[in-house]
Amino acid sequence: MERSNNYTNKTNRLTEWWPWITGALIVLLLAGYLYNLTGWRIFDDEGEYLYQVWRMTQGEMPYRDFLTPQLPVFLYMGKLVMTLFGNSLFVMRLYTVLLAFAGGIMLFFAGKRHKNVMTGWLALTLFLLHADVFKEMRIFRNEPIYILLVTAGVLLATWPKEGIQRRFLAAAGVCFGLATMVKLFGLLPAGGIGLWLIWETVRRKRPFSQFVRDGLWLSVPLLVVLGLFVGLFVRLSPNFIDLVLGHHLAQGSGEATGVIWARQLGLYAEYVSFYPVLVPVAIVSGIIGIVRNDVRRRWVWQFVMVASFLVLSREFGQRHFMFLLPVMALLAAWLIAEGINGRYRWWGRIFAVVALIAIILPFIQADAYRAQWDDQVTQPILDLITDNTQPNDTILADDIGLAYYSGRPTTYSGAALSHGAITSRQITAELLIDEIVQDNVRMVIVDTSLLTGNHMVFLDDYPRFHRFLEYNFERLGNFRRDFQELDVWLRAENRGIDANDYYSIANTDGTRFGESLFLHGYTVVDDTVQPGDTLAFTLFWTADAPDDHYWSVFTHLISPDGQIVGQHDKVPYDGLFPTSHWQPGILVDDRFAIAVPPDAAPGEYRIGVGMYDWITGEQLPLFTPDGEPIPDNRTVIAQPITILP
Repeated sequence: MERSNNYTNKTNRLTEWWPWITGALIVLLLAGYLYNLTGWRIFDDEGEYLYQVWRMTQGEMPYRDFLTPQLPVFLYMGKLVMTLFGNSLFVMRLYTVLLAFAGGIMLFFAGKRHKNVMTGWLALTLFLLHADVFKEMRIFRNEPIYILLVTAGVLLATWPKEGIQRRFLAAAGVCFGLATMVKLFGLLPAGGIGLWLIWETVRRKRPFSQFVRDGLWLSVPLLVVLGLFVGLFVRLSPNFIDLVLGHHLAQGSGEATGVIWARQLGLYAEYVSFYPVLVPVAIVSGIIGIVRNDVRRRWVWQFVMVASFLVLSREFGQRHFMFLLPVMALLAAWLIAEGINGRYRWWGRIFAVVALIAIILPFIQADAYRAQWDDQVTQPILDLITDNTQPNDTILADDIGLAYYSGRPTTYSGAALSHGAITSRQITAELLIDEIVQDNVRMVIVDTSLLTGNHMVFLDDYPRFHRFLEYNFERLGNFRRDFQELDVWLRAENRGIDANDYYSIANTDGTRFGESLFLHGYTVVDDTVQPGDTLAFTLFWTADAPDDHYWSVFTHLISPDGQIVGQHDKVPYDGLFPTSHWQPGILVDDRFAIAVPPDAAPGEYRIGVGMYDWITGEQLPLFTPDGEPIPDNRTVIAQPITILP
């Protein structure tokens, strides 16, 4: 009893000064968030969201006038802020920072209410210093308002110190409904509260009817909010549900269950490896809360909801765990505060201090590094856009932020270019071509980087799209923007657009590569060359199905005596369109250039073609059109190459 009283007294000593300490802590953290707030502009998703909100302030409506999978609460709150305070990057980012701090302050008061003021301080600090929070909530994204609503919902549902109060469940249901209209994952924390209600019913042996009534108090307000928003936007835009749900549910829908499970289980392990102290401390704290029957038992059920990732086929990342961060901060803060305050004697203090340092030091390092980012490479690209187009000219850019920052409109689908929308075939090459023609697009910007280029180069028929660009646009060059490598294509103002697919196959072939790939034909630019020249030719490929292997193509210049005197090896389209992307019905045109040796003897040469795995050296078996194996896994095309003296 005496040790318990001492423990309580130590926490009460801070009561008199807590408002001043809390205010100072908030000011210090806010200064870190505001430092160099607009220094970096290369955030693909942020550019998309800023563009969409900007177009809404110009009178356009989401879903009807531009494609977006984003939900209305996020978009219309952004529109309100931009309308009231102006089209400013600083204003939009400040708005999200304030949302993050509102959530952090909620956590402070929850920790103070249910435990003590130190728990509140630690929860506030752990939450706002968290690397994911600092990363995602200093830019205009949907996470800040989503996390604020999730935090409000979880804390309202669990606010009573004793028992379950249904008015708080109803308020939480409204918050979860609004959160779901920001991100569909708003249903996950609501599910966590539902699991807690089930646990309480079983633990206390409450009548099932009471559980049903509790569940209705939570779920009915949630469903009413969803019904109102969905009903309104379906009325305004009948394809609202397809655009939003289709974007999320179509991703990875063709994958086998085992593949999905393996990927998601790997994601869990990866997430824990990123935060090897915070996650275990929070989980242990929650388990102790269940054993002690304190308020932590209400929060720990949120962790169970990540199991839902196993039944969803889309790819997830660190930010999809963000709904856990409020309760993770509270649970970890609770256990650390107990240790610091002597609940577990001297060893508890040591554990608490070491754990706290191990958690926040990497966060501070990561946050400080990110705050130093300074973007000096965006403005030259924007100057290129504005110098070559007029304000009303439509552009199409892989990074939609370039349309926003340059003040140029984009096409309907161009407003929401994403890897998920393209790989799920919501956006196709033919669709973009139709929109380019319809909107008289002046400039197209394609990111061809193997690191960041995961939008247009992943189109189902990127070769067709590339041929269309070559025919109708002039390539200004490839420009670096951090890791982006931007191919910029400009169409002359007075030039029309021809959507036909132009290519020339001079010779057919028919060689089969492996089980599903075919050399359809080829065209040699000039079959008569001189020593020191470059032999240019195009190979045309088709496929019955994609090949999971990442095959490289080799091309050999073969002398009259059978020697290889020159070659050019590469992954198709310089790595942008590998054989794993080839779908039936697609014609892949791939250009090659072999340097003819300066000392090449005159005579009749040939071109040999094959495929191999550049890691293992394994060569793909080749077969004639009649199915006969081809020796050496290399086919020699029929057209001879003449090298002059």
